[in-house]
Amino acid sequence: MADWSQLPKDLLQLISQRLDSELYLLRFRSVCSTWRSSSSIPKHHPNYLSLKLPEFYNNDPNPPCHISKHNIFLIKPPQHQQTLHHRRPWLIRIGPDPDGKIQLWHPFSLRPHIPFHFPHHVLDFNQLSVFHLGHLFLLSEANRQIHSAKLLVAPRQEKQPLFMVTFNCFGELTLFRCGDERWTIIQGMATSAHGDICIFKGRPCAVDYDGYTVMFEPDLSHHLIAEPLLDEEGVHTKFLLQSECELLLVDCYACDSGFSIKNGDVRIAVFRLDEKEKKWVKLTSLGDRVLFLGNRYMFSASASELGFAKGNCVIYTDDVFKGLDDMEYGMSVFQLDQNRVSPLSDYPDYLKLFWPPPEWIAELHS
Repeated sequence: MADWSQLPKDLLQLISQRLDSELYLLRFRSVCSTWRSSSSIPKHHPNYLSLKLPEFYNNDPNPPCHISKHNIFLIKPPQHQQTLHHRRPWLIRIGPDPDGKIQLWHPFSLRPHIPFHFPHHVLDFNQLSVFHLGHLFLLSEANRQIHSAKLLVAPRQEKQPLFMVTFNCFGELTLFRCGDERWTIIQGMATSAHGDICIFKGRPCAVDYDGYTVMFEPDLSHHLIAEPLLDEEGVHTKFLLQSECELLLVDCYACDSGFSIKNGDVRIAVFRLDEKEKKWVKLTSLGDRVLFLGNRYMFSASASELGFAKGNCVIYTDDVFKGLDDMEYGMSVFQLDQNRVSPLSDYPDYLKLFWPPPEWIAELHS
């Protein structure tokens, strides 16, 4: 039998550098002393990062002051228990509140002062199968409120500074590199109302409401990666997501019926980037993939990991259309093969992913 502790140090370093989750890296370093000495924890990936960030504008009453990172995990029971019918997985977000205390959150809650408390306070990940599905960064201001716009922190590259992208209060795309004295506003890319940003291949990308998409370099230059889409009439909101090494675009449209949006008025289309042709190609199927769409971030998972019979759907919060910022929202499911939207409550297996935690969690930690 091969002795894993004798793997070449150069190979171990390459493996550790490809682990994009702190949890995976900690588990890697826990294998043995050789693996631990071959890797290090990145300096710029703590759960709660305090930075001296400049104001968006002079005399800004609420200048941004620190960043917190939240991770989305799919937690499954130990392998020998997964065949039991009631052992459903659990989708959860873990991250600090404004005081720096680690909390458990509903994946799509953005109210830091209403975390979901776990009765036993501690989750022992050594007893569980844990899959890292994604993360989000929250930018807090001097009054300890969370900045409402989405924030990206680009992975640190060799000899390149930490790189952040967000929107200021006027919806302007704004970039900051550690070491700079001010935020840089990107002219002509005011995308926060109906566009989006994401990381693709380690670089920030931005899309506007037409589907015009660019990628940014560390020197703050940008170049076209996708031409605009020819949309139907009406206001379309775009969302970007890297999934299975592809860049996806989710185009959402809703006819506003008075004070509410009915499921029958919702239209969702998914596209993938054709990098060579620099265009968006509409997908008729996502295969085994399930996309999760919130007002500030997206992530994806395979249906088999989630315990679903099939994938090919988008599970989203209704606030993606209204821009709501509270917890009183509904969730819905869009089936690509049926081109149909239904309330999440119509899918009990999907609904049970979120809250309350499954019973086997309490059994393991009792």
